[in-house]
Amino acid sequence: MNAFTAPVAVSPLADAMTASPPKMAGAAIAFTDHSLNPRYGCKGKGAAEWLQSQGLPLPAGANRWLPLPEEGLIARLGNTEFLVEGNAAIVERLQDSPPPAGVAIVLHQDAALELSGPGLPELLRQTCNVNFAALDLAESPVVLTSMTGIGVTVIPGVASYRIWCDGTYGAALWETLHGIARELSDASR
Repeated sequence: MNAFTAPVAVSPLADAMTASPPKMAGAAIAFTDHSLNPRYGCKGKGAAEWLQSQGLPLPAGANRWLPLPEEGLIARLGNTEFLVEGNAAIVERLQDSPPPAGVAIVLHQDAALELSGPGLPELLRQTCNVNFAALDLAESPVVLTSMTGIGVTVIPGVASYRIWCDGTYGAALWETLHGIARELSDASR
């Protein structure tokens, strides 16, 4: 009998997560790995219409996002590309429904992390050239930029920031952010 064992999903951040969260002026910056969240991506001229036909709300414009039930989200990356993350039932339904002609599936194997805590604004100032404090969070912006020299997609929030990058750079981003947070913590003592 030929036994098959399904592969176990491993986060691209797994090896980098061994260090404890850095403390900054008595408050931790929390680093949370979301790399194994279910994801679905698609793009093309008919992507918006197809996603709407699947019952999904769409962000009004490019580089915007909307929350979905069960901590999910849908991000519009440009005019015709979308990322759905977090809600397993929605992602599974999309994966089971072949898109129409003109809509291409985009594989997302990104490293995904969430940063939160009172030291986050200073960490962002040290690692990214975007002034996140100047953004209007009511517009639900999605920012495509680089952080520590690595291309990232960022959804800034009031209490936390979601960050995605190519999975092959995930550990490097995590380790670099972690190291800079430690340096900032040491400097604040």
